[in-house]
Amino acid sequence: MKSWHMAPLAVAAALGLVLSGCGGTGGGSRSGAGRGELLVWVDNTRMPAAQQYKKAHPDVKMRIVTIPPDAGYVPTKISLANRTKSGWPDVVFLANPAEAATLASARFGYAAPLDDLVPKSVRDGFTPGSLDTCTFGGKTYCLRNDIAPTVLWYDAKLMKRYGYQVPKTWADYQKTGLKAASEHPGTIVGAVNGKYGAGIYFGSSGCPTRDTLSLTKVHIDLGRSDCTRVADLLQPLARKKAVTSVVPIDPGFAKFGKSDKILMLPAPAWFGDFMFAPAFKVPAGRIAAAPMPTWPGENKPYAGQVGGGAFLVSSHADGRTQQAADLVRWMTTDINLQAKQPTYPAFTAAAKKWGEAKSKDSYYASDPMPALTAAANALRPGFGAVRFEADWQSSFNDTFVKAVDSGGNLRDSLGSWQDKLEAAAKTTGYTVG
Repeated sequence: MKSWHMAPLAVAAALGLVLSGCGGTGGGSRSGAGRGELLVWVDNTRMPAAQQYKKAHPDVKMRIVTIPPDAGYVPTKISLANRTKSGWPDVVFLANPAEAATLASARFGYAAPLDDLVPKSVRDGFTPGSLDTCTFGGKTYCLRNDIAPTVLWYDAKLMKRYGYQVPKTWADYQKTGLKAASEHPGTIVGAVNGKYGAGIYFGSSGCPTRDTLSLTKVHIDLGRSDCTRVADLLQPLARKKAVTSVVPIDPGFAKFGKSDKILMLPAPAWFGDFMFAPAFKVPAGRIAAAPMPTWPGENKPYAGQVGGGAFLVSSHADGRTQQAADLVRWMTTDINLQAKQPTYPAFTAAAKKWGEAKSKDSYYASDPMPALTAAANALRPGFGAVRFEADWQSSFNDTFVKAVDSGGNLRDSLGSWQDKLEAAAKTTGYTVG
């Protein structure tokens, strides 16, 4: 389970952290260039796979270092390496793919374009749109390990008990949510907070809150109808408390699951395994997945994105560049490897294999894979990695979510969010167009 988040203080805090792992320390230590070896930074989840690759390729000298998934950690360490002109990893795993925008920027100069290192035939094998996250100016700077398309999770038992139908449009979703709030007080059909509100509702609608046109230009326009329709959708639901501003990963959210109050929850794919049972305490045989509802005027449902991970190759790898790219390619496309990973693989063939076990999982009320697969192939374009990720989330909470909590006008809050987004974008080196 990997989510996109960057606490404002995380970058500063990361300065005091020390890399530990199989090959010693990273950061300020000498890079692989000094030892003629491939220096690889991965999190604990990816460590066994990296070790497997090392064992299978004895001709490739590798040093593998474990790094924490903390937001801001990798950019901080790369910044230190830039100052000392040493210590760059040849390969790095990002638990927060938005950081690719920082690492590929001219200021950092770390990430190497992969277009000439990984064949197009291989890149085309990834889920459509999944590599758009870190494609800037027509150049691809990452390979995605996993993705987090959003689906409409729902409690099949409650749906049947209440006599409701799973909504196929957002209009029906709103009607069902208001009905549930009236007939079964305390029942929720969604959560709006930080990335869970901005990435799910605004992301699936196509509202341009972070459309990356290049590494230096971003498009933000919250006055468009694909933004205001989200506010109009959520306004009555917020007033009736049918959507909550409690963060789903907050322990307090579990009260909804324990008391049978989660009727529906638009959420990323990884919620199926990592949230409903262990965190929300929803018993087996109740949770099912449906495609995201369809927005007005459109003939297909689009998915938002909340999570996923990515691999980058260093521009400092020199003679090890192709070796680094080959490792990244294997880590993200090996079907047997990816089929065993915990979250939805970005590589299409691996996702199909991964889904075989998911389809047989007795926890679910029905096979979730049709909905998950459809969502993975319907990622809404325009949701790019940006250097103002932390402010993107905090500004949403300071404006839109604040209006939800206070009973304010959600449409009116979009103007304030726009202003904060533009300011954050300009502060991080973007022009807003």
